Amino acid sequence: MLHQTRPPTMSGSHPAHRPRVAAQPGARSAVLTRARSGPPGAVRPPGAGDPKVSFRLLGPLEIVTAAGPLPLRGMNQRAVLAFLLLHANQVVATSDLMQVLWPDGDAPPTARKVLQNTVSALRGVLARGGIPAHVASLVGQAPGYVLRMAPEALDLARFRILADQGRSALAAGQPESASRSLKAALGLWRGRAGQELAESGVDWPELATVDGARAAALEDFCDAELRNGRHHEVIRSLEAATASEPSRERSCHLLMLALYRAGRQAEALRAYERLQQQLSRDFGVQPGREVRDLHQAIINQDPALLPSAGTDGHDLDFSSRPDPELDLLFALLAFVQRQQRPHVVTLTGAPGAGSVAGGHGRLVSELTSRLHQDGQVTVWQVRTGPDGAALGDDLRAALRRATPHHPLVVVAENLHHVRGAVPDCVGEVIREAGRTPLLVVLTARAAPESLWPGWNAAVPWSTTVMV
Repeated sequence: MLHQTRPPTMSGSHPAHRPRVAAQPGARSAVLTRARSGPPGAVRPPGAGDPKVSFRLLGPLEIVTAAGPLPLRGMNQRAVLAFLLLHANQVVATSDLMQVLWPDGDAPPTARKVLQNTVSALRGVLARGGIPAHVASLVGQAPGYVLRMAPEALDLARFRILADQGRSALAAGQPESASRSLKAALGLWRGRAGQELAESGVDWPELATVDGARAAALEDFCDAELRNGRHHEVIRSLEAATASEPSRERSCHLLMLALYRAGRQAEALRAYERLQQQLSRDFGVQPGREVRDLHQAIINQDPALLPSAGTDGHDLDFSSRPDPELDLLFALLAFVQRQQRPHVVTLTGAPGAGSVAGGHGRLVSELTSRLHQDGQVTVWQVRTGPDGAALGDDLRAALRRATPHHPLVVVAENLHHVRGAVPDCVGEVIREAGRTPLLVVLTARAAPESLWPGWNAAVPWSTTVMV
């Protein structure tokens, strides 16, 4: 588990008409985390022994800690929590939450009190579960409530980061890394989003959007696997996808290509016929040009449909062994590029011990090696010096050469040898970076706050990971 301060705001939409939810009045290695303190409303540093917490919305709604799932009693608590999770780190108006509980608009005179009781009960669940405020806190903020939480504690946020990373890699012609990220994203799912709510008749558009994102991620994953020459492996998933959503053209297109490459030409043509009939029956239209062109190419047995000898992109040679910390670094790099803002990640622990990556020494070496091979990200190794003066000079020199359109990774290793100047140097550069996609990777034997008191207040947008 890690802790990322000042999490990105998750997008969402306002509720629409929904079936009624009955209201009931009254009712690879261990990764440790540290937070930074800050102004009112910012996350707080956790105490020793914080539990590992996961808010799970991609399937049955759950809050899971190291001690196990926390009890959620009644549909009111589940509905309000799910809606707040869908809009995590956003203020949700009281009127919207009341519509969640009474979608038909027939709220009783006690409706506001019922909602207050439900919110109070959810706060009690978080408190009894020992969940630190920096991980999740439910607070009142006009005109309603906001569930503040670290994005890594929510499976939906982690899914979006990994799916975006995979999609970016796919667009960049890196199918192996795309497949890896998308497989991790899909692995977070345990069923339909908010499964028990959906089964009770709730049909919020937000839930449908999340389920649609899963279908799109599956298509991206299968697309990457096809580019990697693994057509046999994706046929079953694509058959299930087209059976579930028979008018989804991209799924059918991918299935046709996979079947043809597997030597099953007749089945590929039948898949096209099913899509054609479905679209004609439901919408009175024919399949799009891309699917029609593929259908004709299959009939003609076009040699261009067969996979090439290798992958079709300049992909990096990722190991098949799991490496969650390296995944995290690439996810953070994708995040700063997408959000156009800087971020600091500090890798703590012994340089050569611990994880599959071999500690932060080898982890940094693997990261920089792959980035140099890829050639699309500028990498700077900066000096430190015993008093931190060289660190500040090199960080500022790197920032002067950075642009908003080209990601920059700055690496400074073994900062435990440097004393007091580090928080000011790093904090100054982060604040000056503006909208530059800058990822600062630091390594040290201990967490920053224990080495440099005042780090949490001085350095915004920071993450600490023990490897």
